[in-house]
Amino acid sequence: MHSIIRTKKHKSIASLKTRENHTYRRIDTPNADPEKSKKNKLLFGQTDYATGLENFLDDYKKEKHIRKDGVLAVEYLLTASPEFFDTGPKNERDDRLKKWCDSQIDFMKKKHGEKNILCMYLHLDEKTPHIETFVVPIDSKGKLNCKYFLGGKNKLRELQTDYALHNASFDLKRGLTGSKATHVQVQKFYEQIKSKSKVTNDDLMKAVKIETPSISERLDPTVFLAVQQKKIFERITKLFAGTVYENKLIAQAKKILWDWKRSEDDARKVKYKLEIEKEVLQEKINRQVKSILMLDSLKTENKDLQKHVNNIEVENQLLKNKLSPKPKTLDI
Repeated sequence: MHSIIRTKKHKSIASLKTRENHTYRRIDTPNADPEKSKKNKLLFGQTDYATGLENFLDDYKKEKHIRKDGVLAVEYLLTASPEFFDTGPKNERDDRLKKWCDSQIDFMKKKHGEKNILCMYLHLDEKTPHIETFVVPIDSKGKLNCKYFLGGKNKLRELQTDYALHNASFDLKRGLTGSKATHVQVQKFYEQIKSKSKVTNDDLMKAVKIETPSISERLDPTVFLAVQQKKIFERITKLFAGTVYENKLIAQAKKILWDWKRSEDDARKVKYKLEIEKEVLQEKINRQVKSILMLDSLKTENKDLQKHVNNIEVENQLLKNKLSPKPKTLDI
């Protein structure tokens, strides 16, 4: 797994405002899940960082000059290999993410100084968690100086190395050092990965095939996944032994396992949701059945009452007939 850091330079407030709109999802972001956007979080600094930079520069210009083409802010994207965030149960992932975030804040404070950090914002609504960081590149002499941090290939290499060393405690490593043009070993590597593999797609599909889990294994896939992972790693290693494809395809096999586990987790969530909905629906049905039974009971009682009323009316009529005076007859 690798630590990943990327940089971008901003030479205007307008450019930073555009990024701010992206950061806070004020504009459409196709690769972001709107339902997860509420999980995004401000880790350090201020929300309106474009305005913050504008205010900072207003004070800065009172004493110092700013070049027309000067870099006003540097954007860092801090992240890691996807599996770093995906491995393990949820409580472990959450704890690892929190510790990683705290560590990234420490890195930026040491590199740029706390007061020069405009914003550090965590995005959890995209495929891989990452932190967008915006800083004012103030050097050790108090001047706006991006070259002091990012000037030339050596500075960029140092940044990659320093960032990897800072994240070594998370077992995150640096990517390849050097380029095709200057390192013979890297050149050989590129030549190798361009060559065709003798392994067929069918061989690969057989190697990464996951066995059908039993019902008990579906309910608790931890052991099942560990066994399957071991088997797939062994088949992949044997299949690609001695080639540069080995690590890459093992990673792909691991991803298949992670995707499978994730789909299982999603299925459990859906099942749990359906069970809750079923309980709610059953409760509604029970209330309706109770109401119907009560209504039937009331109808029965109403019929009995109506019958009783009818009987009373008949008896009342008979009583009236008895009590009413008989008409007298005339003798002729």
